[in-house]
Amino acid sequence: MKKLYIPALFVALLIEGVYIGIRWFHTGHPPIFGTFEAALSASWMLILFSVLIDRKARFAWFIIPFAALMLVYGLNFDKTGKPLVISEQSYWVWFHALFAWIAYGFYAFSFAGAVGILAKSPSFPPLKKGGEGGLKGGKGGFDLDVFTCETLLWGFLAQTIMFVLGSYYSIRLHGSWWVWDPVEYLFIVSWFLYAIPIHGRILYGWGLKRTAWLIILGMIGTMLLYWSLIYFPFSTYHIFDTEFKSHF
Repeated sequence: MKKLYIPALFVALLIEGVYIGIRWFHTGHPPIFGTFEAALSASWMLILFSVLIDRKARFAWFIIPFAALMLVYGLNFDKTGKPLVISEQSYWVWFHALFAWIAYGFYAFSFAGAVGILAKSPSFPPLKKGGEGGLKGGKGGFDLDVFTCETLLWGFLAQTIMFVLGSYYSIRLHGSWWVWDPVEYLFIVSWFLYAIPIHGRILYGWGLKRTAWLIILGMIGTMLLYWSLIYFPFSTYHIFDTEFKSHF
């Protein structure tokens, strides 16, 4: 089955990619507007990351079902292509969204790695004790600890770049890099949720299990914060989905 894993991923990438390209052509913007487009981008990004960093299908048990569930979830919403509002018609918004999805891809793999650490998943080769860095794979093995922490760091970097790009565009749009929009302070909460395990692991030598639990908390917390912006009556100039409300 593993021999078919990468070809199957390429087929899925191609099908979704063609659909995204057609939709982009008709709407005039990448899939960044509305719940359906968010789910489409999320699933495509997870499949792309699987091709790039998980060619041996170590995390397929989580990533592929999760990508499929995201797509099924999005199909329950309005799939009509809509133009972006004037405030979002900028390449800065496009790159802001791009780095958001890159961060999401890395965080998803870090989450899967954290679950693997806690569950001692049989998908990984036997591990033996190493130095202070944690558990090391044997010869030719896979270092789950390093992979989980590296994807966490890359996700944190992408999330930080996303914030910098958004802040710069906010200056161009509002004249200030910070306008106390709910998206901004909920982002800070999410950012700190991931900053805590990174700093705890690097500066204080926190163990694998504590770090793994905090990574899982970060992923769950970030998703709940994102959904709160859609389903709860926050007033924000960020428009995530017009099916539930309009933001002003």
